[in-house]
Amino acid sequence: MKRSGVRRTPRARTPVTLVVPALLAVAFLTLPLIGVLVRTEWDELADHLTSPGTVEALRLSLIVSFWALGLSLLLGVPLAWLLARVHFPGKAVVRSLVLLPMVLPPTVGGVALLLAFGRRGLLGPWLEGTFGITLPFHTSGAVLAATFVAMPFLVISLEGALGGLRPRYEETAASLGAPPVRVFFTVTLPMVAPGLIAGAALTWARALGEFGATITFAGNLPGTTQTLPLQVYLLLQDEPEAATSVSLLLLAIAMAVLIALRGRWTGTPADRRARRPAPDTGDELGPVALPVPVTRPSPGFSPEADKPQEEQPYEEQHWALHADVTGFTRLTLDAGPGTTIAVVGPNGAGKTTLLRALLGLTPRAHATLRLGDTDVTDLPPHRRHVAWVPQDGALFPHMSALANTAYGLRAQGVPRAEARREAGTWLDRLGVGH
Repeated sequence: MKRSGVRRTPRARTPVTLVVPALLAVAFLTLPLIGVLVRTEWDELADHLTSPGTVEALRLSLIVSFWALGLSLLLGVPLAWLLARVHFPGKAVVRSLVLLPMVLPPTVGGVALLLAFGRRGLLGPWLEGTFGITLPFHTSGAVLAATFVAMPFLVISLEGALGGLRPRYEETAASLGAPPVRVFFTVTLPMVAPGLIAGAALTWARALGEFGATITFAGNLPGTTQTLPLQVYLLLQDEPEAATSVSLLLLAIAMAVLIALRGRWTGTPADRRARRPAPDTGDELGPVALPVPVTRPSPGFSPEADKPQEEQPYEEQHWALHADVTGFTRLTLDAGPGTTIAVVGPNGAGKTTLLRALLGLTPRAHATLRLGDTDVTDLPPHRRHVAWVPQDGALFPHMSALANTAYGLRAQGVPRAEARREAGTWLDRLGVGH
């Protein structure tokens, strides 16, 4: 009997000295949850969860948590973008301030909020005297406390997602004429949607379970600031069985959030990397063609405007190009209208840097650029009317082929139907419209 020629690679044995502590850790984390399940009075569960006090606390918890989520999205999304995309002095300090509520004892956070927004705090007297707003012992105070402890989860999650997003997509959108705000809402946010959703879910769950900062800053007033966690605290003194039932409800909500986020926030780094776009290598391989811009809106084109006059028809025109590029080396480009220039060189020669300099996307080189009679050197990338196609294409993965083709026209202010009709015409001319 012949043995198979395929040799199996033996699996590495898992060290027992690591397995035993790991199992003990799992047991340590699981036993308290099992305790809740075992001690729950299942026959009285429905009565406990439908009691007037619990229903009122649940209603208030939902109001507070969703308001906290809204504030976190309004303030946290721009903050995450700032930390991920902008380099500025003191960035490490700002990130530390974002992380601080995650490691700060909640009661200490409540005291800090009281000293800042209380009636004798730094801003409390001004808010009360100017706007008549009193935050402590009010539902708005519970919202503020929940936002303080929960928003860091959104910021950290979204910052990580933005850090894994290739800037090439945003640069390509800018080269097609999209202003920064449009790029953010049409390209950046859709591409980091999984990280945003994960951060938002964790933020909401954390706000729903907030206790320490709320009771310290906003108090424990039934119908006003008494959320479910505070209701559990009160029930433990008089009705421990009811407290167990409400605890089970909060446990079920937390588990549902984590199960829904499997593979987004949790999991191994390899699992998360598999869901992210490939990292940007920073260089192009092989020869790179530099196309001179050949079309523009006519006759109402103005580089100083964010978009051309929409009522003017688009027609093909050719521009002359003159560029003086300075950096590690100096290069002068002169091209007549309709000219195509091929730039060839080995890796690291500066082909990508040259293109990025013409687009105004790199501090490594500076290009004095003139298109026809217009000097566009001082204009931002989205107003230069200079577009590029990177070697990898940088197609927006959240858009269809038709939407990708029409994006440049949409960025220039062309109505959606007209832009898609024009894009479809060009796709049909190339034989790929179907």
